[in-house]
Amino acid sequence: MSNAPTHSVHSAIATGPLLLLLFLLFGCLAPGAAFAVDGYDQLGFRTISDDCGPFFIGKYEAQDTSIAYCMNQERPGPTKPGGPWLNFDQGWVWLDDEFAAIVCHGYPTTTSFDGYHLSPDRARAATQLAVWMLNGTTHVDGTYSYTTAQGKTKSGHFTADNEVVAAARWLHDSAKSGSIKAAPHRARRYLGAVSGGSKRQDMLYVLPAVSVSFQKQSANTVITSGNNTYQFTGATFDIFESASGARVGTIKMDSNGRAQATLLPNTAYYLVETKAPAGYVPRHDRIAFTTGNDGGRVVIDEQPGTINLRIVKLDAATNAGPQVGSSLAGAEFTCVSQSTPGWAQILTTDESGRAALADVPLGTFTIYESKAPEGYLPSNDSWTYTVGADQLGDSGVVEIESRVSDIPIAFNLEISKFKDYGNSDQSGLEQPAGGVVFEVVSNSSQQVVGTLITNIYGFASTKDQPEAWFGAGKRPAGVHGAVPYDRAGYTVREVPETVPEGFKRAGEWTVGANQISDDAELQYIVDNHALSTHLQIVKRDAQTGASVPLAGFTFQLLDSNHEPVSQTCWYPAHNVMDTFTTDATGTVTLPESLVPGTYYVRETSAKEPYLVGEEIEVNIPADMNLTPVAIASYYDHAATGNIRIVKTDAIDGSSLAGAVFEIRASGDIVRPDGSIAALDGETVATVTTDETGEARAGNLPLGSGTARYEVVETQAPAGFLLDQTTHIVDLTYADQKTPVVEARLNVSDDYTKVDISKVDASGEQEVEGAQLALYGPDKTEIDSWTSSDKPHRVEHLAPGTYSLREMMSPRTYDLAEEITFEIKDTGEVQSVAMKDAPIEIKGQVDKRQELVQPIEKGLLANGDGKNRAAMQTNTDGLFSYTIDARNDSTTWVDEFTITDDLECAEDDTARFVSVETPVAIGDLNGLCNVWYRTTPLDSTDVDEPANATLDDGHENPWLESDEVKESLGEDCRLVDYDGWRLWKADVSTTESTTLEAEELDLTPNTVVTGIRIEYGAVAADFTTRSDADSWTRDDLKDEHDDLDDAKAILGTDARGAIVHMQATSAYTPQTALTNSARVDLCRNGGGDKLESHDEDRVIQRCTLLQDLPATGSVPIAACITALLTSGAAALWFARLRSTPKKR
Repeated sequence: MSNAPTHSVHSAIATGPLLLLLFLLFGCLAPGAAFAVDGYDQLGFRTISDDCGPFFIGKYEAQDTSIAYCMNQERPGPTKPGGPWLNFDQGWVWLDDEFAAIVCHGYPTTTSFDGYHLSPDRARAATQLAVWMLNGTTHVDGTYSYTTAQGKTKSGHFTADNEVVAAARWLHDSAKSGSIKAAPHRARRYLGAVSGGSKRQDMLYVLPAVSVSFQKQSANTVITSGNNTYQFTGATFDIFESASGARVGTIKMDSNGRAQATLLPNTAYYLVETKAPAGYVPRHDRIAFTTGNDGGRVVIDEQPGTINLRIVKLDAATNAGPQVGSSLAGAEFTCVSQSTPGWAQILTTDESGRAALADVPLGTFTIYESKAPEGYLPSNDSWTYTVGADQLGDSGVVEIESRVSDIPIAFNLEISKFKDYGNSDQSGLEQPAGGVVFEVVSNSSQQVVGTLITNIYGFASTKDQPEAWFGAGKRPAGVHGAVPYDRAGYTVREVPETVPEGFKRAGEWTVGANQISDDAELQYIVDNHALSTHLQIVKRDAQTGASVPLAGFTFQLLDSNHEPVSQTCWYPAHNVMDTFTTDATGTVTLPESLVPGTYYVRETSAKEPYLVGEEIEVNIPADMNLTPVAIASYYDHAATGNIRIVKTDAIDGSSLAGAVFEIRASGDIVRPDGSIAALDGETVATVTTDETGEARAGNLPLGSGTARYEVVETQAPAGFLLDQTTHIVDLTYADQKTPVVEARLNVSDDYTKVDISKVDASGEQEVEGAQLALYGPDKTEIDSWTSSDKPHRVEHLAPGTYSLREMMSPRTYDLAEEITFEIKDTGEVQSVAMKDAPIEIKGQVDKRQELVQPIEKGLLANGDGKNRAAMQTNTDGLFSYTIDARNDSTTWVDEFTITDDLECAEDDTARFVSVETPVAIGDLNGLCNVWYRTTPLDSTDVDEPANATLDDGHENPWLESDEVKESLGEDCRLVDYDGWRLWKADVSTTESTTLEAEELDLTPNTVVTGIRIEYGAVAADFTTRSDADSWTRDDLKDEHDDLDDAKAILGTDARGAIVHMQATSAYTPQTALTNSARVDLCRNGGGDKLESHDEDRVIQRCTLLQDLPATGSVPIAACITALLTSGAAALWFARLRSTPKKR
């Protein structure tokens, strides 16, 4: 789009190594047909400048400072650069087409396209080219061709910057393919008449926007952390504007639950979930949020779906309630999630045998019975369930009921009945008594639950009755006896009617609960011998109380003096023994009976994983109701394991406190009795390292002898990386005298290391002296430093997104834009570089003059024969100068000053009348100060308060530095203001102000001999004349830079100063009208490449009106005039060289 007033296109031509930039003048004003209108909001547009990126492409903006792009390449822009706002109120439409996709994904949304990282101006140029590529006037190879409204064909190619063309091509191709799409309600097209005009505007307008980040997170991370059933990927929300209810966009979450949206600042919105994330409860509410000036972050809590687990505990015999004397209450079940690492909960049944657990994670989980209720065997089974996210309904809860049957603890009774024919002195012969009936009575219910009848051998056993069941219900499969556990025990009594004739009824006896163990066989010999009983030793686990069904435990029986007792065994072979060994049921019954007295049982050897226990005392009472068999339960403690974790720094080996580890079972850990000590993946301990870097996980079960554990670090010490390794530790039983086996595990944690460099534009040279600050993901400052000749290392940063901000650049470098970077989860050294561009200050001044008609009679202008413009027609000596200046630097400056040394006023050849102040583009605060100087100097001592460098609102820490203040003084200005007086402060730079010399009320002998315009800080594109060609013309510094009419050349968007003068009678052939102007600009206090000074001088002369001879008198007269004025020129050069500066 062109902003030039007349010509539109110049082809770029490469001549040898010199590549001429393409001067492309683009247009937006075009007639068009009516279109459907979405709104009639009035909005102003204007052209900022003709220079955007490497090409002379117009930069356009809307009045709300938003970016705008022109649709039509062949038409002029809305205004001349910096011109007034042109308002459009004929309507606009929302765009969601390919044009909208380009402007929404181009500048200012980003400056990087397909790997091309561009400056803002270059990114803006690429976006504009992509629009024209889509419109067909520019082609994807960078060539262009179009026909103007006048029917002329224009063509050429963009060759100044291939990266910009490539970036534009990527934007164009991506929009065409659909890989980038427009953001709803972000792009508008204004196609309507200029207010008060007839031409139509065709502009693409990108609404001002901020980037809003959305973070979806679990409302219950305890159950979702590490569980892949819960997935944020694909969760979708529609975004609505609260005020209008209009849908303005859609976001889709990534795997981390993150999404970005570009929205309007300071606007209220709400989200509506259209697709719930996998595993989470669908939301039906509106999630309200409001954007700020810088976007913001919206956190969305999602309620995870869960499982309600119900367990119903049943008796395997009744398939319902418990046995008499037993209970289904107190059963403990452990629920372990295999999907959520470390999650485990315990349920306990109530009196009805029921237990419930809410908030069980989705995925796979297993339950097992970790403690059986009273009177029952723990189930050795485990039950695994898998519930996927697809099974989750709108309620967000999946109901699961597990009915678990437990087998009652049961034992067998064996009774041997004999007839006794002996007397008190000797027993005589014993004969078996058959047909004797014994009743088994529950002491809880006082009911007979079963009977045993002796056979002809006097023998009766429940083992001989495979279907016998002395409890409620039917005998369940897998039960190990016919008589179930009863907490009150049983009474066994002989039925009187069945007592052998001639014999007395044997006394009844009690089987106590302490005698009952699963699969025990209680053997009773019933006769009238002297009081005695057989001793049965039952091996039990000290932790669970259950019998240990292992053969091989050996015991000795000791008398009251702790001496071993030997007994004789006749079956299967005659053997005298003093050591007794358990069978596979974990029990041993001594072969001979014991008379009442005190005995001791000593364990001589244990089986893994048990330890040899202490001696226990056994008392056989002298009781007529002494039972035929006495039970001695011998409890052994199992050996346990201890894992000692030593945590160190991977670099220096120092101890690290605060590391948290979980110890998890690696495979099911099962005790010898078949009960589960820990399920695969179950967390059995959580420990934290202390100041010595150590942590111990103790009391770890060894299962049946060897247990394998996983040690997983779940929380690293502050500033360190989490160790991702799963460490395997095997704990193995040592021997029966070693209570604890220990394994040591050394774990070292690394930490992040990032080298941050401040480098020059080449990226190779470290830049010293930059003050940098590092900010964390929450925008809090983490570290600050001054760059040196080596990278600055920062350690112990948590992985995440960080920002690097330059607070103060080195004096000779420009302040870099803030950069963001990712710290990865690695101990490898990472590198980040911020580039600083060197500052090079340049400026230009251009002074031009009108040619005055001398007021003295007999004088003519053009005394040197070099005049290039017409002489003024007025006879009162009035004429004008123009002064233009621009910042030709790569950056902004602190101080920009235009000084007009009115030499002709000081020489009294002209007097100063007035000045019209410039209209400038790029002044940062829109105000300037105007100063004047007089001859003679005003001796009044006045402290002038105005200082545009310090008071214009811009901040530069270098101006506060001692280095700059020592160099320039407290006012921090490069230009010296001695002898200068403030004429007017805070003069607008967006409109011209006329200041008359008469306003100064000077004394008659005092004349103005200098004026100065002080701007303070100005932008890189500061100028009082936006026509770029005019700054490169050949006669820019010509002493006869003459004008016909000063005001005729002034632009509408920007204009230079006009200095009005009046020649005096002292303007003669012996004198000259000499005038000069200079511009002084600097940054960071000035110095090498930090300051620039440019000067421009114009001169005109007059000559005598006389008849000259044909021999060349006119040239001779001109030479004489030149010689007469050469002295003045020499004085001017001397004065120019001695212009006062602070340095």
